[in-house]
Amino acid sequence: MDLSLICPECKKDCKVFKGTISYSQCCSQCKKNYVMNDGILQFVEDKNTETWDTYWKRTPVYDDIMDVLRKMMNVQLRRYLTKQIPTGSLTLEPGSGSAYVSAMLAEKGFQAYALDYAFMPLSMARKQGNKAQLIQGDLFNTPFMSNTFDLTFNNSTLEHFPNPLDALKEMSRVTKPGKYVFVGVPFTYGPLAAYKLKKSSFKGAWDGTTYDRQGLKKLFQDAGLEVVGSRTFFFRCFVGVLGRKIGAN
Repeated sequence: MDLSLICPECKKDCKVFKGTISYSQCCSQCKKNYVMNDGILQFVEDKNTETWDTYWKRTPVYDDIMDVLRKMMNVQLRRYLTKQIPTGSLTLEPGSGSAYVSAMLAEKGFQAYALDYAFMPLSMARKQGNKAQLIQGDLFNTPFMSNTFDLTFNNSTLEHFPNPLDALKEMSRVTKPGKYVFVGVPFTYGPLAAYKLKKSSFKGAWDGTTYDRQGLKKLFQDAGLEVVGSRTFFFRCFVGVLGRKIGAN
């Protein structure tokens, strides 16, 4: 895969890296260096990710039972998403964690990119043989040019943030006009609502806000996206909305 990347420090000046993502990079304008670590290009420094690394240490990412449940959920999600775009399309999973869905997309012939703020889950994904292009970066300030991806998606991510609209706008920015953005979040009227944890507790598999259909649809509309579908999935634990980007922004 050969994709130009924007330096997050001076992206407004449209200075991009050229070539495949296979080595450390230096921005031609601000001269900031970005290192390659274990095959993962890092756009945020490890010292800034302590909170999320702690979260992933406490979350049993590859515990046998959790692994089976995640695979069941993500197979459902992958089947739904691949109905929207043809094989070979460019996909991005920002806030990917260990990038389960991106791994499946890569295996099915999609050009899959996964980005997360913490290095630990990406390193775990790499050790598990994940073939997606893994990048450590900020969901709110991604190193991608506008209008790049055919599908930008995440699941069980936006509920963690107090400013989900900003994240959704960034997801829209990097998506091609006429193409798709999908977000899945814990469903207010589903089983996970009973396990809602105190904000920022980091003591369980997830924490944060639950959403109903209308609330998530409104978030998409506020981000300037056209809502084209919604659904609950994985035993109604999650609700998801599919939106289409209208125009270039």
